[in-house]
Formats: sequence, C-alpha cells, structure tokens
Amino acid sequence: MMMKKQLTALLLFILTSISFAQNTSGDTNISNYTVDKNIKYDTQTNALISHRHSIGVNFGSTIFYMLIAPSAVNIIFPSNNPNNLKLQGNFGLDLTYTYRIDNKIDLNIDAGFYAMKTYYDNSKITYNGDVYGIGLSIGARFYFNKEERASGFFLMPKLGGTLFITHNKEYIKESSAYTNRNTYIYDFYISGEIGFRIDLSRSFGINSGLRPFFDISILDIGYSYNHLLRIVPLPRFAIGVLF
Repeated sequence: MMMKKQLTALLLFILTSISFAQNTSGDTNISNYTVDKNIKYDTQTNALISHRHSIGVNFGSTIFYMLIAPSAVNIIFPSNNPNNLKLQGNFGLDLTYTYRIDNKIDLNIDAGFYAMKTYYDNSKITYNGDVYGIGLSIGARFYFNKEERASGFFLMPKLGGTLFITHNKEYIKESSAYTNRNTYIYDFYISGEIGFRIDLSRSFGINSGLRPFFDISILDIGYSYNHLLRIVPLPRFAIGVLF
C-alpha cells in the first residue's frame, strides 16, 4: 500500500518572483545592465552582461505526472473497476528559473505543484486518496558547445526534495466503517539531468529585450531516499524568456 501511495507522488507550487531593472538613456552611454551597441565586447563579456536571467514554464513534468506516470501505473497495476483507475492525474505545473554564473554554467531552480487521485480495492477495503506534492530542486547546468555561451547540450547535477500530502479515505468492508487519514511523506533525491537549451532569437543581439527560449530534457536519473532509483523520462519541456 505504501509503495502505491509513493508511486502517486506529485509536486506543488512555489512561485519564483523576479524583479529586474534596466537603466536606459537617450544616448549610447550605458549603465551596468545595458550594452553600448557601438562597442565590440569580447565573447566572455557578452555572455556575462547580457540576458543572464531566464524564467519559464515547464510542461515536461505536466506530461509525466498527468500522462506517463498514470499510464505506467495503470498498466502495471490494473484496476478491477474500469471507472476508477489506480492513478489519475489532475494537474501538474513547474516553474523554472536560471541565473548565469559563468560563460557556460547556469544556476537552475525548479518548483512545482501536482495533484493526482488514487484508488485501490480488494476483498477487505476500498481506498480513495487525493495526493498533492510540493517540490523544489536546485542544480547547476554545464553546457557543452564550441562557443562560450549558455545554450545547446547540457548536463545538470541537482539536489531536490518533495513533500507529499495524501488525504486518504478507507472503507472497511467487514465493519462497514470509514477511516479518514492524512499522510505526509518527505522524499529527497540527488540526480542528473540531460537536456538542451535552444535560444530561439539569439540573432537579435545582446541589445534585444526579452528573448524566447525552449528547453527539452531527455532523462532525469538518480537516487531517491524513498524509492531508491529515480527515473523520469522527458522531465523538461519548457518555454520562457531570457532577460
């Protein structure tokens, strides 16, 4: 039973709030965060003074927790009631933020909220549960490319934690009694993520304002305190802006 509850894990929201300011004037004399387009900066300078921040929405985890995970669980543990699947995804969303700390290294912070429903039935009990999760992870993206830029293929070691909150309702068939119970499960993990960042409008130059990007990751694999092995396919499918 506990394994089934842990399989239904999902994460919740932590909004990353960012404020930034750019000082501009009528001439081409520039403050620290704007760049004089008439001056040719070297590649390293460009990487560290232009578009160091990014924020986006990650739909990869949405796909995983609302489609991939429920499908896998329901195939492995089929329900004897076609109207009540063992696992149903209700909602999922991640926010992602990065900050450039070196030419080809980004600090990465992810936060999310997910909600699912679980169902279990046998000769003794009928179990229904609502599962919510609050998750947060921090990592460092190391980019591998021929240019001194934070884009393209990356590897990201990261640390993360998730608080799972389950609201359980059990019907004991022998006594015809209901039992309500809340369960809190903490999980911590260390893992590595393999992915790509695509800067969709790099040709606009360092003087451009908001610049769209697209992130996609193939696999997130590592060690989980509760589940031992952590494997998440397509963990990142994000769109956002660099600034």
